[in-house]
Amino acid sequence: MMPSNKKKSIAILGGSGFIGKDLVGFLAKQNAYINVLTTNKINTRTLWTIPNVKIFQYQNNVESIKKAIENTELVINLVGILHSKPGNPWGKEFDDAHVKLLKNLVDASNKEKIKKIIHISALGVSKSAPSEYLRSKYAGECILQSFSGQIYLLRPSVVFGSGDSFLNLFAKLQRYSPIMPLAYTKAKFQPIYVQDLIEIIWYCVQKNDGQKETIFECVGPEVFTLYEIVKFAGIYSGHKAMVIPLPKFLGWLQAFTLEKIPGKTLMSRDNLRSLTVPSVASEEKNLVFNLTNPTSIHKVAPKFLTKK
Repeated sequence: MMPSNKKKSIAILGGSGFIGKDLVGFLAKQNAYINVLTTNKINTRTLWTIPNVKIFQYQNNVESIKKAIENTELVINLVGILHSKPGNPWGKEFDDAHVKLLKNLVDASNKEKIKKIIHISALGVSKSAPSEYLRSKYAGECILQSFSGQIYLLRPSVVFGSGDSFLNLFAKLQRYSPIMPLAYTKAKFQPIYVQDLIEIIWYCVQKNDGQKETIFECVGPEVFTLYEIVKFAGIYSGHKAMVIPLPKFLGWLQAFTLEKIPGKTLMSRDNLRSLTVPSVASEEKNLVFNLTNPTSIHKVAPKFLTKK
């Protein structure tokens, strides 16, 4: 990834998350001016000393977002959540993060005459997807169509890296238990390394071909089952547990139980519904972003999981 000589002015929603923190650091090295939008300013404390970064605590309404994206030329939306209370057609938390936020962002961006929105969605989204998560993410994509500028829709598989909540979670769970009961072990993923996803985002930041909408599927070089990924996490972290595949009804019972436990949700029934849709590149090869040198889990996971 070569740095650009022209300084960019970029607003980022979700800049305090796993992908966001790495992206802000990368863009700062490209001498970009960055407005980081967050709902809780304290979550961005690791970004406070980075040059040319301004932090804006915003509310999910048009005026608040409009003020935070003033004087920027493009917006990158990284906001996404995996858990919500159930609802019809989806839960309130999904609606706030994936639908309402997109509507307010598009309205604010149109008023500010933003030139480009780069939106991180997910593989497997559709109107008829089995999970509330995937349906609400698709609804957000549809709302983006009312944006007057250029749209870049990025649909990644699961993203891994040193700060992820995927490989690190499985490694942590195996650290505390020698047995790992797991549902939907045959679910398929094509994991992408966080720095590879940032490379794609940077490509979209620089690209200006005049197209109204561009869609990229963002995947790594290998397809794995959930069973294989969990095994890798255990081996590379040095806490290899016995992974026991659960029959479907026990998997649903496990997810239901985990939903009811106070604290951070580890697994939900809606997560299981998402697992029924393979998180891999589609047969439409023209949609897949062609990374020059995609990073394998086997190359980097041992480096950050050995510390767990």
